[in-house]
Formats: sequence, C-alpha cells, structure tokens
Amino acid sequence: MPLERLEPGHYALKGIVTFDNAAVVEENGRKLLQNELQAGQSSVRISLQELHKGDSATLSICLSWIRLAENYHSTFCFSGIPEELQALAKVCGIDELLEASSCSNC
Repeated sequence: MPLERLEPGHYALKGIVTFDNAAVVEENGRKLLQNELQAGQSSVRISLQELHKGDSATLSICLSWIRLAENYHSTFCFSGIPEELQALAKVCGIDELLEASSCSNC
C-alpha cells in the first residue's frame, strides 16, 4: 500500500500515485488516518520523500487528507514534498495551500 504508518502520527506516501490508483490510495489512506484521528491523535505528518511519481490526482489526495485532519481539528503536515509536485501545485493555483501544509510551517 502506498501510505504506510511508520509510527503513531507519522506516515509515508511511497511509490507511484497517479489517476490509475488514486481512488484506492485515497480511500485506504483515509481509513488509516481516520482511525488514528478518531483515537485522539492530535497531529499527523506525512512524508512524501519516497513518492516516485505523482500527478494532479496526488494533489487531490493531499487536499482530501488535509480536509480530513481539519475536520478533527488536528495539526497536519507534509514533509519532503517533491519539486515536481510543488511545480504542479503552482500551476493548479494551490501552491500556497500546499506550502501552508508543509511541515516546515508547523
């Protein structure tokens, strides 16, 4: 599975995430994150350092998980955001939102 729990509140999104598998990645990740948030985890960090390929579907997943954490009033951030994904976020006009969710801002 592309989203792997490393320790409480810390995950890594690994491998390839594209339109081909985005729905499954989002759903499985949402379940993992939701279980942890419902159990009272107050902060979640997701590393994207081992993401080998991502596209606009990957950005959509990131936005979905940001909204999920907001619903639980939890601190949420991404680390190791690949330059390719940052550039795509800029083209899509959501670079400020992605940057605001960067762990360097936590």
